[in-house]
Amino acid sequence: MTRRLGGALGVAALAIAVALSGCVDDGQGRAARPVTTTTHSTVPPPPRVLAIGDSNLYESGAAVDTALREGGFEPTLQGVPGYGLNDLEYWFGQLPGLLATDPDIVVVGLGTNDTFVEDDVTQFPARLDEMMHALAGHPVVWITHVDDRPGTPASAGRAINAAIRAAPARWPNLTVLDFAVDIAWNPSILRDDGLHFSADGMRIYAEKITEAVTARLASDRG
Repeated sequence: MTRRLGGALGVAALAIAVALSGCVDDGQGRAARPVTTTTHSTVPPPPRVLAIGDSNLYESGAAVDTALREGGFEPTLQGVPGYGLNDLEYWFGQLPGLLATDPDIVVVGLGTNDTFVEDDVTQFPARLDEMMHALAGHPVVWITHVDDRPGTPASAGRAINAAIRAAPARWPNLTVLDFAVDIAWNPSILRDDGLHFSADGMRIYAEKITEAVTARLASDRG
């Protein structure tokens, strides 16, 4: 009986010690529970980037996605081969869902496929304005492409690029990523067809998009 009593007392003492180990003295010789605080993360979510474009964005999707994520962004990409601003009806159908991702900035790589028909070249500035209206005030980075485009009317590429470069005068929320300059300086960005990107060109394209997005958002923050 004595041995059992002694064992029980020992267990009870151990339980009390464990219970008190999480307590502090309240200054009057009594054990008081310590005050605990709960901290919440203050790290903001990564800025969201929506990028829409043609076959060059489609083919470069993996490189662009990787570069943007490494730059601290959350990308949504939609590249459609063969499409341009002459396909506004398609884009207007897609934009409600794409903008539902609540992007902080939109990247547009359209214009290359608007060079093959003279009427599309002529209507490009007005269509660009329609697209900017549809993008509802989001910051936009719009990308130029090669000036001399195979299989297109003479000067069509230059006219499209000139229209893109002129757009910020009407749309202060639009920044031009003048990739035509990079292509002119480094023709190896393009494959032999003179229109689509080489493997190295895809990497450079992705890096330039990430740099332009970073710079525009930094500028907007002041």
